Amino acid sequence: MSAENSDNRREHKRILVSKATLVKTDNKEFSGRILNISAGGAGICMDVQLVDSTHITVNIENVGMIPAKVVRKMKDGVGVKFEISKEKEKRFIEQITEIVELKRNEEANKIA
Repeated sequence: MSAENSDNRREHKRILVSKATLVKTDNKEFSGRILNISAGGAGICMDVQLVDSTHITVNIENVGMIPAKVVRKMKDGVGVKFEISKEKEKRFIEQITEIVELKRNEEANKIA
């Protein structure tokens, strides 16, 4: 499948970020960095490899702990799918939008 087709099948737009995070499994905690995020999931850079289908929680700044499942292993981390209800998804999208606005403001202040 081409990259174009892969992007077309995405349900939610990804936003590039670089935010520290804490990832928890049933019995361990790992630090990582969220590289991209959408209402449906995130790409997380981590020093450890988690196996596909591992259930985790991801600490997202200004949002809290979000349940997720590992759906893809990457060279330096994992891709996760958030496991939230449709009802919570709307609020989650609003919270992610707020994160994006904060990031834009931070970048604008660096340039000014």
